[in-house]
Amino acid sequence: MSVRTQSEILESLLNNIRDDVSKRKGEIVWDVSAALAYEVEMLEWENHATRLLGFADTSEHEYLERRTAELGITRKPATKAVGQVVFTGSNGAEIPKGLRVFTNNTTPLYFVTTENAKIIDGKASVPVEAVEAGSAGNIGIGEIVGYEQIVGGIDAVANETEFAGGVNAETDEELLGRYLFKVRKPITSGNVYHYEKWATDIEGVAAARVFPIWDGPGTVKVVVIGRDGKAPDAVVMDAVTEHIERERPIGATVTVVGISEVPLSISAKLTLAGDLKADDVKQDIIDSITAYIVEETRIIRYAKIANAIIETKHVIDYEDLLVNGGTANIPIALDSVAVVGEVDFV
Repeated sequence: MSVRTQSEILESLLNNIRDDVSKRKGEIVWDVSAALAYEVEMLEWENHATRLLGFADTSEHEYLERRTAELGITRKPATKAVGQVVFTGSNGAEIPKGLRVFTNNTTPLYFVTTENAKIIDGKASVPVEAVEAGSAGNIGIGEIVGYEQIVGGIDAVANETEFAGGVNAETDEELLGRYLFKVRKPITSGNVYHYEKWATDIEGVAAARVFPIWDGPGTVKVVVIGRDGKAPDAVVMDAVTEHIERERPIGATVTVVGISEVPLSISAKLTLAGDLKADDVKQDIIDSITAYIVEETRIIRYAKIANAIIETKHVIDYEDLLVNGGTANIPIALDSVAVVGEVDFV
């Protein structure tokens, strides 16, 4: 149902007023009708928006959440990254629970110790979690550089391992996908769709592929895909395994693994707009190729890689394009996913 414009509504209003009344522009009837037509158009837009919010595939935000909640599906919240930091200093120095440590970024990320600890033999390893939930907390080795308050006996703090487990809140698109999955695919006790649902119940999991009887009768293999299209980190994988083990039927032997990554090495000679260099558009091309390959599950097509390059802004043409050293399509196993590997553009 389309929304009528103010002029269309005004015409309809004037047509419904008897002809012996002056309806010329500037007359009181026209002026009052014009003001009313504007308000009616606004009401029609509001009604149109309300109709869209009432259907799952055109709804959004809190209204989508209320729709999916009717089937017991709620938005996955953001989760906090966790890790270990190592304090160095004087033996016996106590490190309190709640001590904040931070990264050396332009906008530092803060983490807080979750246990009390004491320095022994010059150091103490202490668990921490991010103050703010989200994937930004998944930092690399050596990014923690300091602590916030003065604590006697501490000389320095650093992280010798990566932090993991931080996941952003589920998007509308992801929430809708889980809702439609439940509506459209029949879930019964321990069938393929049930294992897929159990895997995607966990924060940080975007999809799962299930292979029944993969290693003989009674065996099930669940391949888990993270929200970046790659294998989730160990924290998420452990959560998936534990959840499936709690829910699965008795007697099944279940193997849970992350999706295997098949790297694509891509090289080409580019013709670019203006005086741009290859490095100026490299990341945009990688993003364009990634947007294509995350949608593919069986074959990465050479022509589609070429299209992703030529459709990138500022790219005029290309030549000598090679994908994994050749020009052939690349088959991808069902338990694998393609990722952009080494890229060489000149």
